[in-house]
Formats: sequence, structure tokens, C-alpha cells
Amino acid sequence: MGAQWPALAQIAADNGEIALARAAIELHIAGAGGQAAAAFQQAALLAHVGMWAQAYAVIRAWRPDTPDPATYAHSRGAAALHLGHTDEAREQLDRATRLRPQSGSAWLTFSTLLDFSREPELADRLIGTRPPEDSAGFGERASYFYALGKAHADLGERARAFAAFAEGARQAKSEVPYDRAEDRAAAESAVAGYDAEAIAALASRQSEPTDRTIFVAGLPRSGTTLVEQILTSHSAVSDGGETTRLALFARDIRGLSYPNLREYVERVGAPEAARLWRHWMDERFPGPGRVVDKTTTNGRMLGLAAALLPQAPLLWITRDPLDCAWSCFRTYFSGGQPWTYDLEDIAYHFRLEDRLLAQWRQILGERLLVIPYESLASEPEPWIRRLLAHGGLPEEPQPFAPHENPRAVATASTMQVRRPINRAGIGAAEPYREFLQPFVEAYRA
Repeated sequence: MGAQWPALAQIAADNGEIALARAAIELHIAGAGGQAAAAFQQAALLAHVGMWAQAYAVIRAWRPDTPDPATYAHSRGAAALHLGHTDEAREQLDRATRLRPQSGSAWLTFSTLLDFSREPELADRLIGTRPPEDSAGFGERASYFYALGKAHADLGERARAFAAFAEGARQAKSEVPYDRAEDRAAAESAVAGYDAEAIAALASRQSEPTDRTIFVAGLPRSGTTLVEQILTSHSAVSDGGETTRLALFARDIRGLSYPNLREYVERVGAPEAARLWRHWMDERFPGPGRVVDKTTTNGRMLGLAAALLPQAPLLWITRDPLDCAWSCFRTYFSGGQPWTYDLEDIAYHFRLEDRLLAQWRQILGERLLVIPYESLASEPEPWIRRLLAHGGLPEEPQPFAPHENPRAVATASTMQVRRPINRAGIGAAEPYREFLQPFVEAYRA
């Protein structure tokens, strides 16, 4: 198979078959005679499937010049950052940006760790660096401008910060356009044909246990990672992440609507669907314990989860629209959320999600617990109790101190959730309101 093994490993991973993916990449390494490039692909695959501890172990076993010193330092620094090893992450990412000053991706990873107002030397170094050349690729250029925006924002230079974020978004949007019609069609299909009786009819055909997964929905940057951190602090919950597995169901079902789902259950059977889901969860989260799925598209797939996995708790996190919009606009999602690259597109997507939430609340009733981020941040104890009760988890001390949870966090919130719950994110957009008027006007339209 030669050089085809990595492609096959990626296909297996994207279809939820992580054991097969790891076996394929091991065969690639064996066939490549342990070459540095093959080892690098192994670490990339492990990171892709969320196995950051394993990826970190692979990277640490490399020589510091594998595949080159700058890439090694960036890779090791990123893995250390996601695992909470902040001192090591800082050392490696500082080295990466010194070895390759124009690496936008290295600076963006490093900026996640920094408060540039306390690091004037680093702020000057980033601001004084020329943007990557066009030949570096739009991703490197976009990453650079998002990192630059973070530096100016930390320094209180709001106009420069917004201009840098806007340039990063422009770079990203030129390569990854957003299709409003497609987004609207997906949102409409997500609730098409669903009502409480329809969901109950399919759920009654389920004979397999379906309570292992706790689903968390909500917009990116709305507080879903904080809720995941709270839940995974519990001794009965082993791990969590953005699994994307409901999207695999949607592919097999050939859509999100209730008629599509009903036909799938008639053809395959609800118990078989639950067994397949359990297999995917065992592949992604081996070992016992409940798991949290906080995939950003879960809001579009609650009908599938509610009907096929009737014992699974469902949660939705909301946040002040302006704060959430600003946080989305200033975060580089690397092509995964193309609606975040334009303020009016953000407003359009938010309105779709608002309508979707209202429909799911009507359909699912008390089965869907809606948690306002502002209330959770302001009064965490009563909301954590409600969260645990809704998930069927007995109270214990750890979820009330989620910042002490040592698990890997691979989202843009990796540093925020390692601090005690606080109100710092509430009103964060207010200083930028004048720049966010296109969002405000489009959202209110």
C-alpha cells in the first residue's frame, strides 16, 4: 500500500473507526522504515481524532529536528497547550515563533496562551513581523492576522484589533465562502416533520441502553466547553469532545428530517442504530464512563439524538448575541465555521439558530435543558446542580471546581476553562459595539 496508508487511515478516522485508523498509520510507519514524515503523520492523525495525550507522547519521542526544528517546536507546544502543560507550551511556542517568525499558525497557537498586555516584548515581536507571503497559503496569512488582532485587543488598541481580525476574516472568507441558502435549508430540514409524538414513536422502538452520551448543543463560543469541563469533572464521566458522529448518522439516514429518520429506522432498526452509536463511542472513548458530545452542529441533529438515543440527556447553552458574535468573529475556526468570517453572515446564522432553539424547546419540552451562560457564570452553584441532575449524575465536589480538571481541551477555550468560573466574558463585546454595528443591524432586521 505504501503511501496510501495515511489516506486510508484518514478515511477510517472520519468514519468513526479509530482502531482501524491507528492500525493503518502503524503499517505506514513500518513500511516507511520509521521515517520522520511518517511519524509526523501519526501524531497528526492522533490529534485529529482527539487523542492528544497519545499525540504528545509520539511527538516527545521525536528528535527535536523532526521534521524540522520549527515544526517540532510548534507541534509539541500545541499538544502541551491542549493538555494544560502551559510552561512547556510557552517554551516550545516561543521557540517556534523565533525559528519561523512569519508562521501565522505558530503565532496564533502562542497567542492563545498569552496576555500581550503583560508581554510587551512578545507583542512588539509579533506586531513587528511582516505578514506571511501569499505563497505560505491563506491559512497561514489568516492565522497571522487573528493572532495580531489578539495582540492589539490585549493592548487595548480596539480599532487596530478589529482591523486585524477583519483582515483575517477576509483572507479566510476568500477561500471558504459561506452559503446562506444551504445553511437555511439544513436548519429547516433539522426540524422537518418532528414533534413530541413522532419522536416518542421511534424512541419506543429502542431496546438498547442509550444513556452513555450527554449531548451539549449551542453556538461556538457560547460556553459549551465550560459545560463540557464541568461534566467531565464528574467521576462518572470519562471524557468528552466534538465527536461529529451524529453527522455520520445523518449521512447514513440521507438527511436530518423526520421522514428520513423514520425510513432509516424501518430499514435498519432502532436497536442496531444504538449499537452502532455505542461502537463509535467506544472507539472514541475507550473504557467505562459517561461521555459528553459537544459537536458544534449538535443543534441541527437533536431530532436524531432524541429519537434514536431516548435516554441521552440534551442540553443547549445560550449566550448574549453581541458577546457571542464578537467572540466568533475574533476566533479563527480554520474553515470549519465559514459563517464566522462576516458580521452579517454571523447575524444570519444566529437567527437560524435562535429559531431552531425555539422549535426544539417546543418539541422536546423539559428533556432539553437550556442554560444561559451569563447565569452559569454569575451563579454557578445552582446551575451546576441543575446540570448534574439533568444528566442523571449525583452531586460531588469536582464539578464545582472545573478549572482543576486536568483533561485535554482542544478548543479556543483551552485557557479560559482552566481558570475558576468567572464573569470576564460577560459584556466583552461592549467596547467594540461601534465596530459591530453591521451585526447588530442585521441581527435585528
